[in-house]
Amino acid sequence: MSVDTSNIAKEGGGVFGWLDRRYGLTPLVEFMKHKEVPVGVHSMFWYYLGGATLFFFMMQVCTGSLLLLFYQAGESTSYESIRFITTKVPFGWLVRSMHCWSAHLMIISLVTHMFSTMMLKAYRPPREMTWVTGFILLSLALGFGFSGYLLPWNELAFFATAVGTDSMKAVPGIGDFLLQVLRGGTDVSINTLHRFFGLHVVILPLVMVGLVTAHLLVIQRQGMAPPQGHKTAPKGMRFFPDFALRDLQLWLMCLIVLASLAVFLPYGPHIPGIEWELGKKANPLAPAYPGIKPEWYFLWIYQLLKEFPAHFLGMEGSQAAVLLVGLLMGAWAMMPWLDRRAQRDEASPGFTDIGAATLIFLGFLLFKAWDIGGGGIGDKLPDPVLTARICAFWWLGIASVATALRATVLHQRYFLFTAATALQIALHGLLGMQYLAAGGIALVALVIGLLVLRSRGQAVPEVRS
Repeated sequence: MSVDTSNIAKEGGGVFGWLDRRYGLTPLVEFMKHKEVPVGVHSMFWYYLGGATLFFFMMQVCTGSLLLLFYQAGESTSYESIRFITTKVPFGWLVRSMHCWSAHLMIISLVTHMFSTMMLKAYRPPREMTWVTGFILLSLALGFGFSGYLLPWNELAFFATAVGTDSMKAVPGIGDFLLQVLRGGTDVSINTLHRFFGLHVVILPLVMVGLVTAHLLVIQRQGMAPPQGHKTAPKGMRFFPDFALRDLQLWLMCLIVLASLAVFLPYGPHIPGIEWELGKKANPLAPAYPGIKPEWYFLWIYQLLKEFPAHFLGMEGSQAAVLLVGLLMGAWAMMPWLDRRAQRDEASPGFTDIGAATLIFLGFLLFKAWDIGGGGIGDKLPDPVLTARICAFWWLGIASVATALRATVLHQRYFLFTAATALQIALHGLLGMQYLAAGGIALVALVIGLLVLRSRGQAVPEVRS
C-alpha cells in the first residue's frame, strides 16, 4: 500500500512539522507572534516582576529536588541529614543556601508584584481572577516558608514553629482543633515534622504548580493589563522574541544575584527572620530561649499580636488580633470588587493611597518586631518605648519623603489614609500612647476626613456597600 506524502511535504518537515501535524502548534505560534506587551505610558519594570517571581519559584523546585536526594525526615535523621548536606555533600551548602535565599527573594518579588498591581489598578475588569489567583499564590508561598522552616529540626526552627502554630488557638471556635491538626497533637513533635514535610514537598507543590499554570493561562488569554484609561495600549512590544529575551536577561541577572548572596552570605544576613544557620539540634524538653521570632514576612502579624491586650472588646486579645488580620487579608483579596472606580476604568486615588498607607503600616510593625533602636544587646532586653520612638522617626520620615515624591513627581493629591497611618505612628511612637488607642484616634480622624471630602464633593474611595 502506498502513502501519499504530498500533503506532508507541503505542511513542512522536521520535528516541528511532525509535532504540528499531530498537535496543531501553528495557532499557538501565530498567537505568540501577535501577542504584545503594553508600553509607552508607565515603566515596563513592573511587567517583569511576575517573571522574576516565576524564576525564583523554579529555583525553589530545582534546589529543593536536589536537597530531597539526601534529606531524611525523622527525629534522629532530619538534623543529621541537613548537617551532612552542608558539610559532606559537594556543594551541598551552596544548594541549601540558594534554596533558602530564593525562598526569601520569591516572597519579596511576589509582594512587590502584588503592590505594583494594586498601584497600577491592573486588577480591573476583566482581570479580577488574575488578582485572586495571585493572592492565593502569595498565601501558598507563605505556607511554603512556614512549613519548610521546621524541616532542619534545629533549636531555632523548633521554638519558632511552636510560637507560630500557637497562634492557631486564637481562631474562634475551631482554634484548638486547627492546632492539633497542624501539630499532629497538642505539642510540636516528630508528628509535626512529618506533617510539615508532607505539606512542603507534596501538597503545596502540587497546588502551587496547578495555580501557577492557571495564573499564566489567564494572563496569556487576557494579556497584560494596559495602562489605566486605555482599553488598548497606545503601542506594544512583541512578547516573542522582544519581551521574552528581556525577561530571560532578567532571569540571568536574578541568578547572578542569587548565587552571589548564596556564596557570600550562606546562612543569611543574621537578621531575625532571615537566618538559617543550623545551630543546635531541637530538644523539645529544653526551655525556649528569649527573642524567638518567626520569619520576616510574618513579623508584622507577630508584632500585631503583641500590641493587643489580654482581653479586647469581649474577646481574648489574640483572637481580636487574628480577626483583624483575617479582615485585612480578606479586604486585600477582594480589592477588585471594592474599588468601584477602577471597575469603571476611572482613576481611584483613594485606593492608591490605601496601598501606600498599607506599606507604611506593615513597615512600622516590621521595624518594631526587629526592635530597631531598642538597645537590646546580649542578655539586655530592648526597650519597647525607645524602639517605638526610633521606628516612628524612621517611618514618619519615609512617609514624608514618599508623600513629597507622590505630590511632585506623580502629581497625586490624595493622602488621607497615609495621614491617618502617620498619625497613629506619631501618637504611639512619639507621644507614648498605646498602639490600639492611637489607632482608634487615627480611625476617627480618617472617618471625619472622608466625611469632609464627601461633603465637598471631592473624590473618596468608592466601595460597594
